[in-house]
Amino acid sequence: MNRKYFSASLLLILLLLVMPFSLGGCSKDSPKRAVKKELNLIKELDESTIKAFVSYEDMMSSHSSSSDVGIETTEAVKRFFQNFDYKIKSSSVEDKKATVHVEITNLDTHALAKDICLALVKKGTGSGSSENMTLNSYFALLGDVLSENTYDLVTTEADIKLLKTEDGWMIQNTDQLEDDLVSGFITYLKDPYLVTPEEIINVVMEGLKEKSPDQWKSYLNMQDIFSTYSQNYEKTDDALAVQLSKHISYKILSVTEDQEQESASAKITITSLDMKSVLKRYQELLMNYASTTESIRASSSELADETASLLAQALAENTDTTDTEVTIHFTNNGSSWEMQLNEDFTNAL
Repeated sequence: MNRKYFSASLLLILLLLVMPFSLGGCSKDSPKRAVKKELNLIKELDESTIKAFVSYEDMMSSHSSSSDVGIETTEAVKRFFQNFDYKIKSSSVEDKKATVHVEITNLDTHALAKDICLALVKKGTGSGSSENMTLNSYFALLGDVLSENTYDLVTTEADIKLLKTEDGWMIQNTDQLEDDLVSGFITYLKDPYLVTPEEIINVVMEGLKEKSPDQWKSYLNMQDIFSTYSQNYEKTDDALAVQLSKHISYKILSVTEDQEQESASAKITITSLDMKSVLKRYQELLMNYASTTESIRASSSELADETASLLAQALAENTDTTDTEVTIHFTNNGSSWEMQLNEDFTNAL
């Protein structure tokens, strides 16, 4: 999971969406009018405005054209701001400076930020790589999370600073203002402790539990995984994949977190097929085969094919499971918790 890369890309896009509003605010009448004009642009956000700003960033960063901005992008941004609202509570003016205090209402971006990060973790358990995601695929992920979940509306407060110029009252863009306009979303995405080690484990393991046999074959890159050197190796790989899909489960026993050392560890029990039971049955099948005249007359390739088929049979007949306790370590890289999966984890699977 490269959450840091994802966060940086999404943050940059969101910043470019809000910056034109905050930088363009100007009114000759009053600071309140300048603020109202710009916040209304967000409240009344339309597809052409979204596409204009996102297309500009996409062309600048990846040399693509405006036609590359897909419907996923515009739909995700519209969903993000669809409940955006505001109230101007007060304003104060001192010489050529002014402050307008507003209440901004939008969806709960803390919950949204967490769901996005967990969705990216889940994506990392599949065959796709987050590092190859395009601008549209990032927004598609954001859109999926927004459509699959319901978020409470949260009201936050913001002080918008303005400066009087020859053209009128101009909103002063700041990092804080950009964050306020997206209800703290930027701050939440930057929080390295937003998602806990336990939440990451649950997402990874639930993702493994949901895998189909074909997905397991892809995930483990199965290609004659038992080195049978037989043309029947696919039967064996298929049988193992079915067993994994059928039996994988887990239980979190404990989680310890040390933020000072930026480390964490978790003990979990992984339930999977009992390979000892499988191999015992395989041995029985081999001994039965070895006692036949067919095995004596068989060529080396025929022996390889038959023994591979017997291993597939032993796997297919298996109904036994076993529990293995493993310790999973985490390090915090300043962006998020990184899950370290070692050989013990693979062996437990």
